[in-house]
Amino acid sequence: MSLLHHNPNGEYELSLSAWGRGVLCEDDLLDFQKPDAILAGFREEYGRSPLDISLFIEDSFACGYDYGFTGVDSALLEKFETLRELILPDSVTELDLTPGLLKILRENNTLIRGTFDSFAERFAAENGLRFRPSDYQFAVYFFEPAHEATVMTLVFLKNGKVRIREDISSPGSSAGNTFGGTFWYNISRDFFRTKTAEQIAEQFRNVIYDATVEDGRLASFIEKAKTHRYFMGKN
Repeated sequence: MSLLHHNPNGEYELSLSAWGRGVLCEDDLLDFQKPDAILAGFREEYGRSPLDISLFIEDSFACGYDYGFTGVDSALLEKFETLRELILPDSVTELDLTPGLLKILRENNTLIRGTFDSFAERFAAENGLRFRPSDYQFAVYFFEPAHEATVMTLVFLKNGKVRIREDISSPGSSAGNTFGGTFWYNISRDFFRTKTAEQIAEQFRNVIYDATVEDGRLASFIEKAKTHRYFMGKN
């Protein structure tokens, strides 16, 4: 079974995320999660269809699970006529580009997102579509005495800006009591041209600076970004 969730806090009028295995298709979704039902619910609430839609296909392999999506049914994507953003995981390596789907992607100037050197990037280039990296986790720090975990992520926003999100989570002393929070750092959208990983990390607290530098993923991303073209403007 696959799951298709509506994220009410997304940047798009209708932000959806999918989680599951195999091919993402309608037959594997519960009735209330199918595109027609989701769109009908939106129209009932707002009196019109969504002006823009984002579909994020979760990369469950990257999250440590032994399953994930390997494909996407074009018929499902064609139901989203105002699809403005499609985020593909590395596990998806092909997509049947029907005339109907190509029309939707081109008319909406759909932004394709994924990792560098992935199918998503090639798909965008081959079809004249914009490409931007998907959000990128670059460091994790664990503070064992408090069982606290901090995750640092590059976040690429709809308007082309880039921010760094710091997520801190720590279980409290009693069930259901959780400490932590989310904190944001602003950086320029062309940071990879002007900053090193060390320079970016200088704005973090010392332990996160060390974790960022020692991890190396941010430095690797910066070097990779210098050799790739990706969209940095507004939608």
